[in-house]
Amino acid sequence: MQWKRLTTHQIQFLLLLVIFSGAGLAYALIPPMLEKPDEDGHYGYILYLREHRTLPPLMFQPGWASEYKQPPLYYLVAAVLTGWLPGEPVPERLLVTNPYADRSVPGQRNDNRNVFLHPPHWTPLFLGARLVSLVMGIGVVLLTYCLTRLLEPRDHSLAIAAAAIAGFQPQFLYMATAVNNDIAITLLSTATVTLLVYRVTRRLSGLPFCFLLGSILGLAILTKASGLLLWLCAGMALLGMNWGNWRRASGEIAGVFTMALLIGGWWYIRNGLLYGDPLTLQVHVAGYQERHRTLADLWNYDIPAIERTFWANLSRLFVSPTPLDDILIWWGRISLLLGGIAILWSRRLPRSKRFLAGILLGWPGAYWIALLGFWSARAPWAYGRLLLPAIAPLALLLALGWRWVLHKLRAPLFFPIMIGVLVVSGILVPLVSLYPLYHPSSPWRPGKDAEGPGIIYTEVSTGQPIARLMKVRLLQPYARPGTYVPIEVCWEPLGQTSVPLPMFVHLLDLTPTAWGASPALWGNRETYPGLGSHPTDRWPLHAPFCDKVLVWVFPDAPAPLCASVEVGFVNQDSVRLQAETSDGHPLGLPVAGKVPILRDIPSPSWAERPAYVLDGRIGLRHIEALGSWDSVTITVTWQALQSIPYDAITFFHLTDQAGNLLAQQDQQPLAGRFPTSCWLPGQVVTDVVTFSSVPVQGEDMVLLVGMYTWPSIQRLPVMDTEGMSVPDNAIPVTLVPKELGLP
Repeated sequence: MQWKRLTTHQIQFLLLLVIFSGAGLAYALIPPMLEKPDEDGHYGYILYLREHRTLPPLMFQPGWASEYKQPPLYYLVAAVLTGWLPGEPVPERLLVTNPYADRSVPGQRNDNRNVFLHPPHWTPLFLGARLVSLVMGIGVVLLTYCLTRLLEPRDHSLAIAAAAIAGFQPQFLYMATAVNNDIAITLLSTATVTLLVYRVTRRLSGLPFCFLLGSILGLAILTKASGLLLWLCAGMALLGMNWGNWRRASGEIAGVFTMALLIGGWWYIRNGLLYGDPLTLQVHVAGYQERHRTLADLWNYDIPAIERTFWANLSRLFVSPTPLDDILIWWGRISLLLGGIAILWSRRLPRSKRFLAGILLGWPGAYWIALLGFWSARAPWAYGRLLLPAIAPLALLLALGWRWVLHKLRAPLFFPIMIGVLVVSGILVPLVSLYPLYHPSSPWRPGKDAEGPGIIYTEVSTGQPIARLMKVRLLQPYARPGTYVPIEVCWEPLGQTSVPLPMFVHLLDLTPTAWGASPALWGNRETYPGLGSHPTDRWPLHAPFCDKVLVWVFPDAPAPLCASVEVGFVNQDSVRLQAETSDGHPLGLPVAGKVPILRDIPSPSWAERPAYVLDGRIGLRHIEALGSWDSVTITVTWQALQSIPYDAITFFHLTDQAGNLLAQQDQQPLAGRFPTSCWLPGQVVTDVVTFSSVPVQGEDMVLLVGMYTWPSIQRLPVMDTEGMSVPDNAIPVTLVPKELGLP
């Protein structure tokens, strides 16, 4: 027996399948388990079949979300193919839902996108179920290649292009490695359209055709209720094939649908007899109210949501797109436009070709109408992934569009380049989109990350150390009221808790207040460490990591304000873990950093050097004094010339001409609300001080202004505009009572 040598195009297609399989492994391994759409329910279905060896009840059960409303074929196949793998606990015992996942920060992609707390990121049984889906995805790519070869047997590159467009569309790769029956119905849908095209191009008919098509349609309705759309598409195609010969048309349709009912009809009869819901539509839309949409709603919400979740949104939740996502969305728009042009051009083709084009258009058209007109109207499910059953005809139409325009442009090399770019994009998505989405934390870098407060958090009842706070760092210069401010929080896990504990980050105003008053809270965020990927009940011990936590700054927060950052944990009884210093002394407030809260940093128009410069870091721009009766109000304007590593205290000494002290006031800027360590380079700070009951005797007074550090009480050195030191490091200002309005 002699083996036939593979052609160059066949080798290219096999290489494409190998690359697809490798990319599929990345899509299967990188997203944690249950994080793809509805995987918890689909996975629970498989576990139910493995454990009970019978069909589950149709209605929802208390506790874990289920997909028991779905037809059973996909789950039976997955349960059988993974039957050799060891069992594992039901999902609710394996993972805990993340209560903060639905409170995602608007406009921020990598924040609380884990619907469940991890690890485990996957288990052998769950990964096996994802690989079962990957095998089905390989089948879709193979059938897309065969479909194109049937239509264009001489154009091998077109077949490879269509297979690449279908296979490396990121949403397809994402769902082709998910525990979800969407990929199974996509495989059967692709098989249906391929068999119909084979019927036209190869003249297959009679009992073999009816048996094959009926079997596929029966398996389709045993996979998903949307498989009934294939009956409509197939019925219309059979009518067109037998146009004018109604006897043969009715015979084929009856034979096909009878076979389909024999295979898949029992599921719907069962549901009708037991639950009065043959199509399970009542269960699907339970809890949702039908939406009353306008054309504006369709255009502004439904259509963009479908487009986005078909080309780009690789997440169970809606996430902001990456630049690569935007490129893929625009690639899809341009490809659809070119495909439409190619279809219009096909009017010049023979009738048989136009008929085949109609079959291809029927698939995406039917699923588009069903999604836009039915599902998205009855539930908030404007999910583009529900169009995946039409991916093969759609990919072929897009490939035809690109071939048409490239033929017109006479750019033969651009075709393989375009396909190569698509393949590379599909491979890059797990690295630039999926991995950062579910693994937002970064490891601690010894030698690069300087250690910070070193606060230890311990269980109140047992004294067991749970975590050490390594560092708190503001990731932008300042925060604005009514926005999220990113703060890096680094932890070293020291112990594990019995249940996951949320961490909190507070922005406090610790300005001295009335006796017994609590610090004002002006910012808050509560989440899990690692945003769900490092919960305290399972985080790896002594493996430090860093989080980026987005903290909401209240819109009515005062500005400017130097807010103190308080970080801690709360246990299941709403009791905070005890915060201690590294040597075991308890802390009242575990403050670990500061955040300047500002409306803005105005750009001053001054070009000249400040009149006085303190320590080379702080410039004195202006002093103004006003008096009324027996009080004097001093307004002083400072400017930060560079960052200031300390909190300086400003002193104001009012003396007479002989140097006798009349009044004195020492304070941090803005009464302690905005110390100098929070000043940003270039920032202008205006402070106001009032002296009351000033003993005025009609003579000039001298105001001495300067700063010193605490507790050394060492005054900051002061230089004038000529670079000369000012005596006693105190800036003198003469105050004339009459100019102040004093008697």
